[in-house]
Amino acid sequence: MEIKAVCERHNDGWLVAVPQLGGYKTSAKRLDKATEAIKALAEKETGESKCDIVVKVEAVMPGIICDLEAAQEKMIAAQRMQEEASAEIRDVVARMRDEGLTMRDIAVLLGVTPQRVAQLAPCTETSIAS
Repeated sequence: MEIKAVCERHNDGWLVAVPQLGGYKTSAKRLDKATEAIKALAEKETGESKCDIVVKVEAVMPGIICDLEAAQEKMIAAQRMQEEASAEIRDVVARMRDEGLTMRDIAVLLGVTPQRVAQLAPCTETSIAS
């Protein structure tokens, strides 16, 4: 069960509103304490186990949340690009091996160790000294 909690930062803590629980409102110094209170109330009202209750926190912090979301999108894009680059380098190493290049030559061309080349394109040879 997922419960949405709208949290707004004030001087000494957070004001938290939970429309799904009869408009429940509370205040807390820390968000983790607020989410625990929400879980306890939800367990009492719905009979669901606290372990099955997920509190989705939505913070009202103009400007900061937008910046956070933009940063998270960039992190996801960077991870996707890293995965694409890894796939491409494995393909390049495989093509170099198909051309007959040794692990050591590939290592020099890529600026990595022969062991790293072996990780990128495992071969059937028992030695990478070739």
